[in-house]
Amino acid sequence: MFPLQGRLNRKEFIVRMLIALVIYAAGSLFVSLAHFRGGLDLLLVPFMFIGSGLLLLFLLYSCSAIVRRLHDINFCAWWTILVYLLPICILILCFWPGTPGSNRYGYAK
Repeated sequence: MFPLQGRLNRKEFIVRMLIALVIYAAGSLFVSLAHFRGGLDLLLVPFMFIGSGLLLLFLLYSCSAIVRRLHDINFCAWWTILVYLLPICILILCFWPGTPGSNRYGYAK
């Protein structure tokens, strides 16, 4: 469902990160709705589960996109740690051109 093999060009990466941003916003909205009233209401527990599930989906989806984009610029997946520690690296990945032709991770689309 979330492949880590292959490559992802700049355009596809930007689209996937925008989708991930929408998933993150929805998950954050559900979690904040659950905490809005200040206490733990049993009716709000499903909001916590839905929000937590969406945030986990965001993490998996964005990690897959980042790893595949790093493969496109011929970097290994371990660089994903740096991207999560320094979010400015997302912008670098959006503008860094991919390796033309083939590299050790596959062929360019």
